[in-house]
Amino acid sequence: MCAINLWAVNAAAFTTEFQRFTTERLSVAPVAEEMSISSSRVRGSSRVFTLTTRMCDCDSLIGRRADPAREDEISAERWLGWLRELPDHVPHVSRIAVLRAWSPGNDVITPQRSRGIRIGELDETILRDIRDDMLLTLDYPRTW
Repeated sequence: MCAINLWAVNAAAFTTEFQRFTTERLSVAPVAEEMSISSSRVRGSSRVFTLTTRMCDCDSLIGRRADPAREDEISAERWLGWLRELPDHVPHVSRIAVLRAWSPGNDVITPQRSRGIRIGELDETILRDIRDDMLLTLDYPRTW
């Protein structure tokens, strides 16, 4: 049993440029998953993916709350930089979502709680405080 962070972006944003930028910025490639997130905050056509450096995300910064950062995990600065810079490198991204799920066994995952914020409101405390079965959506300002 393990915690895993399922990420989702609109299908038009899940491009080779998105994959390249993500791998370059976080040193881990996005891995597409066959799961979907059942929430009005996530379109059914969104691409769900993981960014896992080991078997699971139990020891990653996201969702760790007051636990100290591990030396080998992706730092808060790198996560925040990737999330904030995403629209500069990936056209068509309007929202990104992360769902912290505990050993998801179904193809469709339904969060128990959800929260939506603007990207400018995101900080390390919010990343660390994502609870199990909680969906966080980050909205980017429209530029068109």
